[in-house]
Amino acid sequence: MKKRKSKFKIIRWIIIGIVLLTMLYLLISIYKLNILPFKISFIITLFILVLNFIAVILLFVKLKITRFLGILLSIVLVLMSLIAGSYINDTNKFLDKSFNNNVIETSTYNVVTLSDSNYSSLEDLTNKSLGYLKDSEDSINKLNSMITTDSKEYEDLYELYNDLLNKNIEAMLIDEAYLDILSDIHRDLDESIKVISSFDLTTEIAKKEEGKKENNLKPINIFISGSDSRSNNISNKSRSDVNMIVTVNPNTHEVLLTSIPRDYYVNVHGKTGLKDKLTHAGIYGLEISTKTVEDLFNIEIDYSIKLGFNALTEIVDLVGGIEVYSDTAFRSSHIKTWNVQKGINYMDGKKALAYSRERYAYRSGDRHRIQNQQQVLEATMKKILSNKNILLKYDELLVSLGNLYRTDIPKDIITLYVKEQLNSMPTWKFTSQWVDGKGAMLPTYTAPKSKRSVLLPYEDDVKEATQKINSTLSKN
Repeated sequence: MKKRKSKFKIIRWIIIGIVLLTMLYLLISIYKLNILPFKISFIITLFILVLNFIAVILLFVKLKITRFLGILLSIVLVLMSLIAGSYINDTNKFLDKSFNNNVIETSTYNVVTLSDSNYSSLEDLTNKSLGYLKDSEDSINKLNSMITTDSKEYEDLYELYNDLLNKNIEAMLIDEAYLDILSDIHRDLDESIKVISSFDLTTEIAKKEEGKKENNLKPINIFISGSDSRSNNISNKSRSDVNMIVTVNPNTHEVLLTSIPRDYYVNVHGKTGLKDKLTHAGIYGLEISTKTVEDLFNIEIDYSIKLGFNALTEIVDLVGGIEVYSDTAFRSSHIKTWNVQKGINYMDGKKALAYSRERYAYRSGDRHRIQNQQQVLEATMKKILSNKNILLKYDELLVSLGNLYRTDIPKDIITLYVKEQLNSMPTWKFTSQWVDGKGAMLPTYTAPKSKRSVLLPYEDDVKEATQKINSTLSKN
């Protein structure tokens, strides 16, 4: 009898040790996630402690049925702690990968010939004439390590392509992003050429220093770059079709959206000589686009996000659709069966994307498209910020988005914003602005021997926009 009691005492202390260890594992996991407001964390912690305390007390009661209940409750609590802790830790690891994840950028280079040529492989181009653009030294060196060609450097994208069309050269080596530019002018581009070989050049990007954990949120500027790429890989360098600065002030709960036309004629950061369209800055990478916008407005941009078009579709669908007011009735250019009504329109992801891309329905074209993009972003953000269920499941949003975005925003910043929002669920005030300009036909850095349609910035617009950004940041 004494041996049985002694044996049970040992088992009891083993059970208690396991219960306490798994409880500690769960509480540490919750703390590391750092997403729940203090009052919610306190209630959950208290609830876990009370349940575990009850389980331990029951183990010391002499009644067998009570001890049995204590053992049963202990087993349940251990399993729950292990499962919940494991899920939270997996979420934490995933979030670490989901933020500050802009670690590589890729340029895909294509070796292109005319579609009716007899060339079908790299070897067929040995000792043949091949053109390539300036600033492509790494790519031509890579190609020369595979075959020998009679290569010629070009300054102008359109001159290079015209020489291929006119058979002055047999092939061209070109960044895939430039094919997107050519397709704007040459609608039959894909029928006129064929790609006989491709290779990638990858650049590693240093992660942004996260520094010490912030306990208080600070006003920030975030640059959003919407990728206009034929590639499904968001890491590929590509034109920036959407260019928007999101100024967030958590002290006053204000968000200012500042949009810049894609054709804005600007100095591309780090490039000397002619100016170029802002959209072309993206070909040199997200960092160059960001710094180009910083130079334009003379501001500091804290973080940046690059999104593929499909990311918008996924996000809007995941939040259950949005409602947007259209000031014009029109038939969508991108969804031929969809008639947009003047007034409030419910939009799923595909419709929200089509509305964001619409420009042919408006006299002001791209200018009105910018307003549409701001409407969609504002409606989506408002829905996320006003719904606790969406905020608590933001990791599921990220799982669905997968490879559709890249950002240098640290996880700690996002979790802190979510935590603050869950704490008091404040209503955010959104305001919008955009800068305009005067249309012109001018040579660009991409095509110095050609004249392309650009938008010359109105200096007063840029100055006023800068003042509003700085004013929003400085409010307490």
